[in-house]
Amino acid sequence: MFYSFAISADKKPLIEELTSCNPDFFNYVYEYREELKNHTNIKTFNQDQAYIPVESRTDTNKNFIYFKTPIQYKNLKLIGYYDSAMDLKKMGKYYFWGFIIDNDINEIHDSLDFLEWKNMEDNLLYIANPKIRNINDDILVWHRNTGTVVGVKTIPAPNTTEKLLLLEKGDNMQLLICSIQGIVTNSLLQQERPDIYADKVK
Repeated sequence: MFYSFAISADKKPLIEELTSCNPDFFNYVYEYREELKNHTNIKTFNQDQAYIPVESRTDTNKNFIYFKTPIQYKNLKLIGYYDSAMDLKKMGKYYFWGFIIDNDINEIHDSLDFLEWKNMEDNLLYIANPKIRNINDDILVWHRNTGTVVGVKTIPAPNTTEKLLLLEKGDNMQLLICSIQGIVTNSLLQQERPDIYADKVK
């Protein structure tokens, strides 16, 4: 059985909120918490934020969870949640979070046609909303990134942090995930990934 979340004028679908790759996503998870409980476990923090927990962000065998029942968005079937964290020392820290989708990668691309996609590898990888900041920028500042940095295939420039949306065809799953990578200070992590910061300060 599939469930579609009710959509009101002031409440975007959760998948659309994810594509912005900003921390408001965790407020939306909180708003949708009652619907989401039909599909998976939810953890609440900071009174008005919540996230979908995985067993271990740092273990590639445990950094995802499949939903008890899928979530439907248009023609897409969201079947799980992915949450990965890696510290590659001099290469920077890498955080990924988002949905596992049981559709062809190009079906996902076409259903999210409000995004300005950049084709990185045909039928394998697309990116959208690439942003960059310098370590000396105000913590709230993000600039549009005209480079083509993707995941951990390239290293962010020294003293910078990058953020973008990835649509990736994996070996066993299609992922629609946000990424933040490079220099990620504790204060930036607290702002951008408050769910991870909440776990760290328990």
